[in-house]
Formats: sequence, C-alpha cells, structure tokens
Amino acid sequence: MAADHATRQHRLIEQRSLQIGVGASAVMAVAGLWVHVLSGSYALLLDGLYSAVMVGSGLVAARISRNVVRPPDRAYPYGYDGQEALYVLFRSLVLIGVLSFAAAAGLGTVIDYAKGRSIAPVSLGPVAFYAITMVVICWGLAWRHQQDWQRTGQQSQLLLTEAKAARIDGLMSGLTGLALLIAPLLQGTALAGLMPITDSLLVLVVSAVVLGEPVRAFLTALGQAAGASAESDTIRTTRAAIEDLLAGLSCWLLDLTVMQVGRTAFVVVYLNPSQPMDGAAIDVIRHRIEERCHQLMGRPVRSEVILTATSPFPSPGAA
Repeated sequence: MAADHATRQHRLIEQRSLQIGVGASAVMAVAGLWVHVLSGSYALLLDGLYSAVMVGSGLVAARISRNVVRPPDRAYPYGYDGQEALYVLFRSLVLIGVLSFAAAAGLGTVIDYAKGRSIAPVSLGPVAFYAITMVVICWGLAWRHQQDWQRTGQQSQLLLTEAKAARIDGLMSGLTGLALLIAPLLQGTALAGLMPITDSLLVLVVSAVVLGEPVRAFLTALGQAAGASAESDTIRTTRAAIEDLLAGLSCWLLDLTVMQVGRTAFVVVYLNPSQPMDGAAIDVIRHRIEERCHQLMGRPVRSEVILTATSPFPSPGAA
C-alpha cells in the first residue's frame, strides 16, 4: 500500500510539473512570435518555435504520464512503458526538423546577401526585455522540472527531457538577445559587413549548437524502442546481484538480458533448475529478482524467468 501511495504521489507531482511547463511554454511561444513580428528577427522566431514545440510535447507528455504507470493488460501485454521512449523519439524528430528548417532559411538569407540583395534590418526595441524575461522563465521552469524529477525518484524521462529542453530554450533566448543587442557595436570595425546578416548567422549558430541535444536523445530513444540491450556495466552489476540472490537455490543462472524502456527496466533471466520447480516457486524467484533489481537500479523493474537447459545466446567466441 505504501508503494502504491508513493507511486500515485509521484504521478501527481509529475503531471503538475508538466502542466506548469505547458503553460509557461505557451506564454514563451506567443511572446517569441510577437517579438518576431515587432523586430523582424528570425532568430527570435526560432526561439518562439522551439517553445511551441515544448507546448505540444508537454501536452503529449502529460497524457503519457497517465498511461505509463498502468499495469500490463491485453491491449499492451508488455505494459505502457514504451510510450515514454516513443515520446522522446518523436519529440526529438520534431525539434530536428524545426532546427534544420531554420538553419536552411538562415543559410538562404546569407546566400542572398552574398549575391548583393538587400536584407531588412532588425528592430532591437523589444529584444532586451524579451530576452531577460525568457531566460528567467526558462531557468525557473528547468529548476522546477529538475526538482520534481528528484522528488519522484529520478525515474521520469518525461521530466528530465523537459528540464533539458527548458535550459536549452533559456540559453537560446539569452544568447540570441545578447548577440542582437551587441551587433550594432560592429559598426566601424572590420566586421561591419556582417551587421545586416547578424540575425541569420545567429540562426545558423543556434541551430548547430542546439541540434546535438535532440540528436542524442533521438539515438537513445531509438535504441530503447528497437529493444537494444542496456550498457555492459548495468548488465554486469545486475548479473552479480542475481547470482548472489540465487546462491543456495536449486537453479543456475545461464544468462540474462537487461533493457531500459523509458523509466522502466526489463530483466529476463534464464535459469537451469537442478530439480523440478512448480509455478509458485518460479513466481517467488521472479518477485525476489524484481525487488533486488529495483533496489539496485532505483527504477521500476519488470522481469521474466525462463527455465531452459541451454543459454539463449551464443558465447562471445562462437562463430
């Protein structure tokens, strides 16, 4: 009962944090589009679009937060944990698309300028106020998500992803605003020729710097969705823990697999019993394995115990 109560409390904290994130991101998205209209800056438009993606991802994340804690059923026999990995996967794809489009547009402007075409100047009137306000909101939001991630046992990939996104958004807003405001100082210097395309160059730089985060998140989520194994260190420590747990029992550990999908670890253990075992005995072993792995990994664990006489995987030296 205590574990169920803690799970419900964690879910409420997670959902409340995501709701706050959606509201804050909506404000930032509208502000970014509004300041783009006033200033003509496409770097600030990119900042607003990034916030708009956070609104959409926050709404999806709130829905997944309600689903991911549901137990397996006939519709999803392996549970709903995979939805968390898919959320990170497709959110990363959307961000990669937005950043790539912005970079292409910025590069097009630079090429037009090189060909001698005139570029509309950026109005700096609202930029300072916008940049300061966005940085405060973003870092406050990142702090809230980070605190709630820690309060919920550091398990929620949803909160961790949103916290990273908020920090990146704040960095984008601050650096973009600062660069636009100091651009007039280039007047009279050797870099004065870059003033008309400062905005476009900012778009290119921001896109290149920020692109790394969604690409890394995409590759990680892609591996989880594809069923890739956990890191070797995790497998090694899990194997040692399970071998210690099985010491003295009438079965041998042949092999095991560990996969992480979202916040949940899936552990499949292959055992060779030395004597007949009934279903009740296997259930007890599986329950103990889940408890031990949960203590070891600090995250929800689902496990399966398979009785077999041979290892399911060839040895590393096998052809």
